[in-house]
Amino acid sequence: MFIYEIDMNLVAKTGPLEASSSIDMQRATTSSGERLRQCEALLSDAQIRPALRMQLKADLSRDVDTVIIEELGICRGQVRIDLAVVNGLIHGYEIKSERDSLRRLASQVTMYSRVLDRATLVVATRHLAEALVIVPAWWGVLRFDLAADNIRFKIVRRGRTNPGRDSRSLVELLWLDEAIALLESHKAARGVKGKPRCVVWDRVCGTVTDDEIATVVRARLKARAMQSTLLPLS
Repeated sequence: MFIYEIDMNLVAKTGPLEASSSIDMQRATTSSGERLRQCEALLSDAQIRPALRMQLKADLSRDVDTVIIEELGICRGQVRIDLAVVNGLIHGYEIKSERDSLRRLASQVTMYSRVLDRATLVVATRHLAEALVIVPAWWGVLRFDLAADNIRFKIVRRGRTNPGRDSRSLVELLWLDEAIALLESHKAARGVKGKPRCVVWDRVCGTVTDDEIATVVRARLKARAMQSTLLPLS
């Protein structure tokens, strides 16, 4: 089992792991194990996400064709992926901290599974058993916890390639002008200019192969990331 460790000092800018005043008063008499459990319970997305992002950047630092996108909206903005790694595939990471509930996880899984090539749930220990029932077998699962002052990510289950990606949902990640340009490259744009996006997207799916749609979507996401305030890996 691989263990990823991130020094919490590196993510201090996102906010300290502050305990309540009552916890502070008890600190002198509280065991180190209990303090860790209290701190872990206080971990939020704001602490976990930077740690995960730094680990992903370190793991992929030699891949200059990779970008990391935060809050990638999919399915016409119905959900946002916490972190999406885009290179030769789209790999989404969904974080569920101790402070989160799993109430929305099933619906998130449904929509993520329409678009992503791979998906990984990053989950607090207390949610692990329930989460494993909710996410499909092809999803990877990472558990995080605290050891001393470090956030550790442990692989619980390795992910596999999504067997059911939906090209119609994927093509919605293209902006209208990008979708029309794709149709023009196939000499298939006649009659759709000026039409609603759904008409253009339908034409793309009826004209372009699933593999080409996926390739173009990844290229456009990476191009936007390089030109915007998103987070290119380099």
